[in-house]
Amino acid sequence: MNAPLPPEAPPSPLRGTRSGPQDFVTVLAWITIVLGILGVAYGLLQLLVAALVPADAYLQMLDPLGTGQVAVPPLLRWVLTHNGLIGTIEAIASLLLTGLGFGLLRRREWARLGFIWYLVLATVMTFGGIWLVPATLDASLASQAALLSPDGSVPPELAPIRTLALVFSVIVAVVFSVLHGAIIWKLCTGQVRAQFQRNA
Repeated sequence: MNAPLPPEAPPSPLRGTRSGPQDFVTVLAWITIVLGILGVAYGLLQLLVAALVPADAYLQMLDPLGTGQVAVPPLLRWVLTHNGLIGTIEAIASLLLTGLGFGLLRRREWARLGFIWYLVLATVMTFGGIWLVPATLDASLASQAALLSPDGSVPPELAPIRTLALVFSVIVAVVFSVLHGAIIWKLCTGQVRAQFQRNA
């Protein structure tokens, strides 16, 4: 007579309770929260620096001799002289990002939609900043008097560096765009959207 088989062990309460889509949203939420907190800290640090350092300090670094030969583009000049405002915008945007992270963690539909638009805006700004790269590099190189050509422009032998910086910026923008697009696509899948529809 065969011995009776032992009863099957009950399923572990930790097994099968979290699916792949749930893990994705949870990990994304925590990464967003951490990045948001770091962004707030960085924005506050910029505000502190703006309060301690004169607004034109960075312009003086680009032209330490005061020759006036360094041509700083208007937009770049504005960025270098408005650290306080930029720090405030950085802190507010990062605070909003932190809120979106907590919303994702709680599976709020407004957080899913808001995060998608946040990624779209970040992608547009990434590509929009590419055209600033050549002007920024030119101003940095021109600030070194030893590298100035007679007419005050960037020497021709440094042109490959300028091109390389621009190409690298484009590659970085494309990589981030692909990453943002993949996250947006994942957030729009049925399995992920179902988690938020229950908590809309």
